[in-house]
Amino acid sequence: MVRKEKGGFLAKVKTLYNRLVAETDDPITQWLMCMPMLGALSKVGQTITEADAVRVMAVYACIRVIASEIGASPLHFMRTMPNGGKERVHGGLADLLRFEPNPEMTASDFKKTMTFNLELWGNGYAEVQRNRLGEVVGLWPIPSWRVIKERDLDTRKLYYRVAVQNGEVILDEKRMLHLRGLGDGVVGMRFVSLARDALGLAIAGEEYGSRFFENGALASGIATYPRALSQEALDNFKKSFKESYEGLSNAQRVMFLEEDMKFQQLTIPNDAAQFLETRSYQMHEVCRFFGVPPHKIAILDRATFSNIEHQSMEFDQQCIYPRIVQWEEELRRVLLTQEEKELGYFFKFNLNSKSRVAMATKTNYYNFMRQNGVMNANDIREMEDMNPIPAEEGGDAYLVNGNMIPLSTAMTRQPDVKESADEE
Repeated sequence: MVRKEKGGFLAKVKTLYNRLVAETDDPITQWLMCMPMLGALSKVGQTITEADAVRVMAVYACIRVIASEIGASPLHFMRTMPNGGKERVHGGLADLLRFEPNPEMTASDFKKTMTFNLELWGNGYAEVQRNRLGEVVGLWPIPSWRVIKERDLDTRKLYYRVAVQNGEVILDEKRMLHLRGLGDGVVGMRFVSLARDALGLAIAGEEYGSRFFENGALASGIATYPRALSQEALDNFKKSFKESYEGLSNAQRVMFLEEDMKFQQLTIPNDAAQFLETRSYQMHEVCRFFGVPPHKIAILDRATFSNIEHQSMEFDQQCIYPRIVQWEEELRRVLLTQEEKELGYFFKFNLNSKSRVAMATKTNYYNFMRQNGVMNANDIREMEDMNPIPAEEGGDAYLVNGNMIPLSTAMTRQPDVKESADEE
């Protein structure tokens, strides 16, 4: 049941904000108090918000890689058969998740939007729209900063407060698809709260680089003059120096000084300050946080021809697969009725819809599985998103190595008389 109130959410935000200002500036405490819109203060003295974090190229690149990978993986509605097999279900909810979760978005856009919110804010929300029969007819993403999850102290049930233009809307658990990051199991913690110091250093490095070129890089130091300068002469010198030698367009220009004036360079060279090493290290720190191999965001300093394939497989297994499982379990928990769960309905991402490893590795795998009776031709074709071969043409037949005869024939085949005589 949805209930609307005016002013309740905004009043709660104001109350919590005043309490935070008076009591704490710790971002973890802010998260526990459901304040996702506040920035986190890093040790370098910068307040980091989600808008600041996503402007760090390594952060944006990691989220883009993860979101694109999940968005490009088809999501199927499946059912377990009585014989232990599985089959795809078509129409209704299956088409909703495979093609258009709502009239304004494609399935890939929906999955990318949810993943973006999950990775950046620690939570991804989507309102579940149902018709009068209780059937799911739409999924609508909600920006994470608009949602606060709370528990009713009387019923102990969880519900969601969603900020809207005229106040707030309250949704119960079955009306909200909720993907959550690491946290207390109810809500996930914000990325900027967990990685605030690493982000602060990365942003400080970018700002330092910008100011380095803005201020002319090498034209920085002490100008000395053998005699005293009047204020007017000093002002003229500062003006001419700024116009001639500061700024990126004036970098590396030859400096001309008059009347025995000397200039002493004070700027520490970037290689001495390890500027590039610091920036590279911070990009690796961001990759480590998201679990993305550096080569996925074009950091190739440690990538080799021999390990790039294994790094890609590690990306699938340790970065994408856990997120895929979370999607599948949350979709089943929220979208299916108890009866549908008992009948064996579930959701499954097709992670084999595109080449994830070298073609030679994939070919050797399929050959082994096919020649040893583990997979038939249609099993392989399904993994490659190809239409099945009709059963009467052998598409469902399992073969074994040797003469490549059907498995059932190999089990009932009698040994030749000559072979028996040789054995004796």
